[in-house]
Amino acid sequence: MQRSWWPVGKGIRLLALLLLCQTAQANEEPFLHAVHTALERNPQIIAAQANLAAARERLPQSRAALLPTVAANLTPSRQVNRWDKGDTTQQTVIAGLSLSQILYNRPALIAYEQTAPWIAAYADDLDGMVQTIFFKVVQAAVNGLQAREIVQLAENNFALMQRHLKDTESRYRVGEITRTSVSQAEARRATALSDLTRAKNDLAVAKAGYFEVVGMPMPDNLALPTLPRSPDEGRLESWLAQLEQRPDLRAASKRLNIAELSVQQEDAGHWPTLSLTSSVNHTWQRSSIDQMEGYTLGMKMELPLFSGGMTLSRTAEAQAKRDAQQAEVDRLRRQAYREIEKAKLDLSSTQALALSLQSSVEASRLARDGVEREYRVGTRPALDLLDAEHELFSYLTDQAKNRYALQLARFQMLLAVGRLTLEELVIPAASGP
Repeated sequence: MQRSWWPVGKGIRLLALLLLCQTAQANEEPFLHAVHTALERNPQIIAAQANLAAARERLPQSRAALLPTVAANLTPSRQVNRWDKGDTTQQTVIAGLSLSQILYNRPALIAYEQTAPWIAAYADDLDGMVQTIFFKVVQAAVNGLQAREIVQLAENNFALMQRHLKDTESRYRVGEITRTSVSQAEARRATALSDLTRAKNDLAVAKAGYFEVVGMPMPDNLALPTLPRSPDEGRLESWLAQLEQRPDLRAASKRLNIAELSVQQEDAGHWPTLSLTSSVNHTWQRSSIDQMEGYTLGMKMELPLFSGGMTLSRTAEAQAKRDAQQAEVDRLRRQAYREIEKAKLDLSSTQALALSLQSSVEASRLARDGVEREYRVGTRPALDLLDAEHELFSYLTDQAKNRYALQLARFQMLLAVGRLTLEELVIPAASGP
């Protein structure tokens, strides 16, 4: 039976992700099926799930310190006294029940208060890991789809070079062109074959990477979800304003809260503790028929007077750890600024390059068509047509790479602000293989 990556009670957003992925799996939607499979089998997700499950146990543990404790005891004893005139033996059995209830213990109360941010921090860790693996699936899918499209372009280019070679050979046989043109066509076909071989190798590598991330082969009908363009997509400030919702920053902030409570907890070692104690005992003695019962009920207060400096030292240690955690929050915030700004710059540059490549492809296609017409009427050599075809193939390849880079940049932008969830996506309808 497969182990589910979903931890009990994680949150509505991740629950919706799992349910949607499972529904997509039943409907054979390949992308969501890949996400579900990757999340279910990924060792990092399983580890984060286990850490969250372990963190949840802090709640009953800290609560138990505030609840009453009840203990039963049984003490059998045998006492032998040796005298000059003989021995005496006395056997005694004491059965008892004791109860203790904390009335006031500030360190225990603070420990209980720490459980909520403690659990929430590990939940944020899991949320961040889910988004990270989600992005890896997107990245693997982008690499595979890009490599597959470039293979198609390379196949078309190779077939075109084959036709040009046959055409130049035919025209050479009737004396329209020289042997040099045939040699040039043969060289361009060899280059096209090399490009096709390299593209197929890149596709094999991309498929291997997809299998590593997802855990299953890349399907033929795989399609990427689309991201609706955000109205604030062009404004860096709007993205930077969202950095506090990043899972790593949320988890670090909660751990800073825990560290601040730890300082109070260690300092509370100077505070008194108050508890209620009671016990009942029954004693049987074999040497006589007497039985005794005893009851105690009292309150116990302890006021620390001197502990060798232990409390002061632990408080200073907790303060240093708090300062270190504050520095970690500041570091993560600076890192978030850098990652968001870089993601925004990458998005802007790929958008600008997309417009440039579109113009280049259109111009290159027009130029190729013009050169081909001139070649057919004999006013252009075959080499000019081969150069025009190669230039168009290069621009089409760059355009395909940029199109997938633009899709990946949008996903990277969402990951940088902690919003890489299915709610942001438009899932394509499943298609046949």
